[in-house]
Formats: sequence, structure tokens, C-alpha cells
Amino acid sequence: MKISNYFFWAALATLFVLSACSKEDLKQTDSNEALQGYITLTVSNPPGARTTGTPTEPGLPAESVIDDVTVVFANSAGVIQHVATPSISSGTTDKFQISLGTYYVYALVNCPIATADLAATTNIDRVISGVTAQEASTGYKSGKFFMVNQHNPNTVHAGVQTTVSAANTVNNPAQATIYVDRVAAKIEDKTDYAANAPVITDLTAKTALLDAVDITGFVLLIGNKQFNLVQQWNSANPNGALNPLADDNVLSTPLFPGGKELVSDQYFNNIGTYTQLTKDAGTGNVTAMTDLTKDSPTITYGLGPVYTTENRPTLSFYGASNKITSGRGETTGVIYKVQAKISGANAPTFYKYREQVYATLTIINALPDFSGVDLSTYSIPQLRGLGIQVYENGVMYYTYFILDPNTTHQYNGSDYYGVFRNSVYKLKISSISDLGEDVPGGGTVDPSQPGEPGNPPIDKEEAYIQVSVTVNPWIINTIDIKF
Repeated sequence: MKISNYFFWAALATLFVLSACSKEDLKQTDSNEALQGYITLTVSNPPGARTTGTPTEPGLPAESVIDDVTVVFANSAGVIQHVATPSISSGTTDKFQISLGTYYVYALVNCPIATADLAATTNIDRVISGVTAQEASTGYKSGKFFMVNQHNPNTVHAGVQTTVSAANTVNNPAQATIYVDRVAAKIEDKTDYAANAPVITDLTAKTALLDAVDITGFVLLIGNKQFNLVQQWNSANPNGALNPLADDNVLSTPLFPGGKELVSDQYFNNIGTYTQLTKDAGTGNVTAMTDLTKDSPTITYGLGPVYTTENRPTLSFYGASNKITSGRGETTGVIYKVQAKISGANAPTFYKYREQVYATLTIINALPDFSGVDLSTYSIPQLRGLGIQVYENGVMYYTYFILDPNTTHQYNGSDYYGVFRNSVYKLKISSISDLGEDVPGGGTVDPSQPGEPGNPPIDKEEAYIQVSVTVNPWIINTIDIKF
């Protein structure tokens, strides 16, 4: 896998000067309310960050809208001292007073969290939960992009240290510059496939049933229902130490199990959204496999953009060299829908059984495995339950789990699975070397089961994917994909 990596951080060069707030707008935890000073706040794009690089490109106007700002003042341990919710007009608010002292300051732009909830929070390092797929897909939340301080390698909690003294009068306010990131990750494919069709030489050499493909689009696979308010980095999973020990810190997000028995409870857009497995009540064997996207009025394949929450699954290792992998049930990715073509038209339904491709079901029915069985009496989902892949109307599916190409902060010299906040993952299928699956995900994950059936490891040898990444004031990640 060849990866070229470019990162950009959110370009929000907007000046905020905090507006006048009543004392009811502030959470007071100290006893010295009489001595107060003035402060102003600047919110801007970062000159450098944990995953910064070049080139950059501006986000869409809707991705940079700032409707409001909530300012949180915490101590060095991240314990919240004050919360202010100033009004804002044209990017600027009035100055306001705050008790004297040294604080670590946070700007929460378009904050969906109620002020009272923030004021009742003990520490800034809280986990946001209760996210819905709709909220995350619109940038969390309600179409407005929630933005929070970028990771600050100089402080544990990413706050900007600021001291407010008696010298900070209305004419000489204290000042702090805050660099913010969108908490959402963005995934899109802007490729003109009519002009830049993927190379399929290896694929057409394996079957004469197709001679071209059309890329219909993709759907998002796996979005975390939880995320950290402030981005976290460490050398251990919350579920336990990484093994082998990390050479460097890795992105940390709320991980499965998180009190859940099934990975499907921890993540939205899990594979059960797209493929249904029907099992025998007695044996537990799969008897049918149904493509839920085929006739769905709500599931649409497109080229994006789509948005999701930051997610880094549990890292595990295989082989003598400890190659990195993660679980299919908890790793963010996409499922592409690809239409097989033959002589300019959509290919008809074809089949695959025991690694052999067949043009008709009749040929398969003549095999010894199905002696005495009339396959014509089985539905398409039931045929799949027999191990026969049915590419209905020539449709194939390809899954790509996203490896973040962050060359500055790899894990033991390797990229690891995850989508970072404020990052744009620009996908492009450059080649297809084999047939895809006949249902989204291929029926390899059973979201109704705990343990490995619901979260089997990703086999990195299954797909060959090139990733080149570019990033906005956002971080752009341009990704070439080979299947």
C-alpha cells in the first residue's frame, strides 16, 4: 500500500471578543468574586497541529458557519471553573469580566451541550454520548459543525493557558488565542469515474461475464456513538495497554465494549444496517443473507460528502512482525456499490460458488454438492445461505476500512485504522483486481453475536488499497483505493 499524506486543519480565522455576561452565565467555583478582570478571545486556524500538513483547502461555507461560542475556563487538571455563553455578531462579542486567576481556556463553537450540563461537568475531558447517526452525518449537530480546541501538545487537556489580573481593565483586557477543530470527520469521493475509470485488467482476466464497471457510490460503515469532547492521545487503549508497547502516542477514542455486549450497540451504521443474516434457531447456522440496501427508500449510495464522529478502534496484532489490525465490527470505513458492465449494458445476475464464477444457476445445480436439490425453489437470500454468492443484476460490493495516513504519528512505524476529527478522507478507487461481495460486507460480521463473530479481525490481504491523503482547514486525506 502506497500512501502519500497531506493534512489540513480547520480554517476558522475568526476573531471573537467575549460578550458581556451576567454572573448567572458563569459557573463560579472560587470564593473571590469581588476581584475581576476583562478578557478577549481570538478563535483561529492552527499554524500547526498533531496531524497537520500541506496542502490545505477551504471548507464549504456551511462547514465553517459559527452561530455561537461557549467559553469554558478550567484549571490545570481540567476541572471546570467557569462557563460563559456570550452572544456573537459578525464574529465578535463584547468583553466580559471574570474572576482573577490563571485558567486553561476552551472555545466550544456551535456547542450542542446545554450550559447547565457543562457547568455541572467536573472535568473538560468528558465523553459525549447519545450521538445519533443523523446528528453525526450532519457534522454533529443539527447541521452545524461542533468545534473544540485542537490538541495542544504542551498541555494535557488542550486548554490555552491565560492569566487574568487586576491590570486587565476594560481598556486592557487579557487575550487568548484558541485554535479549534471540527469534531467531525468528512469522507468523500470526488473522482470523475467516467473520465478516470478504475483499472480492471486483473478482474476481467478472471471472468468473461464483465468487461467494465460503474462506481455507484458508497455508504458509511461504523460511526462511534461516543466521542471525547477534547481530542485525546495516549499510549494505551482505555480497555487496556497496547501490546507491544507503543513507540508513540496514538489517537484515543471511546472504545468497545464501553459497557456494551455487542459492537452493534456501540456503533451506528454497523453492518446490520445493510445486510441481514437469518439463522436457524436450533443450529445457529446462517440460512439466508439479505441485502437490505437493494430496495431501501432511505439508504442511498453516493460519493459524499458524509460526516462521522472521530473513531479509533482497538488495535490488535498478528504475525511474527506484529502487523496492526482491528475488528471489522468497530472500524470506520465505507462500502462501495459497483455495477458490473458487459458490452455497454449492465451485466445480468451471475453467481460464484467455491471460488468459481458461473453465468447461470442451472450450472451450479448440476454440481455434485446439490444433487437432488432444486435450487430454483430457493430465494436469492436462501441461495446465499447455501454458500452461493448471487450478484443480483450484476451488483458487487467492496469494503474499505480507513487507515489514517498520519505519517507524523504512526504506531510502531505503521498507519493504524481510524478517522480523525477535522480530517477529510478523499477516496478514489484506482483499480479493482477481484470480484467483490454479493451483499454489503459479505456476511463476514454477525452483529447479533458477541466476541469474534461480531467483530472479526480485518484481513489486510483481502484488498489492495492505495491511499493518498489531502486535508482542508479540515485535514485533507486523499485516498486511492485498489480492490
